[in-house]
Amino acid sequence: MASSVATSAARITRETFISPDHARIAAAQSTMWILSKDGQSTMEAPVPESVRETGIIPAGYSVDFILDPATVVKSLAEQGITTVDQLPEGQLDQLIAAINAEKNLSIIPTSVYEAKRALTEQTLSEAENAA
Repeated sequence: MASSVATSAARITRETFISPDHARIAAAQSTMWILSKDGQSTMEAPVPESVRETGIIPAGYSVDFILDPATVVKSLAEQGITTVDQLPEGQLDQLIAAINAEKNLSIIPTSVYEAKRALTEQTLSEAENAA
């Protein structure tokens, strides 16, 4: 998978690791997560065939990264790696492939996605402030 980063001196961000194909990859899975009838929990359900065929995530849903790219950015920064050119040859492509692998992606309700992203960012920020 070719990297989408324009220059090797580019600053590493969460978006550095997100493939333009991540939604299509997630949509090809057999299951997704939906809100249960009580609206308080999620349950696994089949991905609609139309979603699998088109690769378009339905309204009200988002693609979740089980290992969020923000966590990778934080981990690299803790090692002093903040730009693409600091990564060993080929590592960027390997990280992009792993982060966008089908097993790292799931379709979940957007409300759950937004809550998870906020919690991830809060946790990473608190960890940074505690260091």
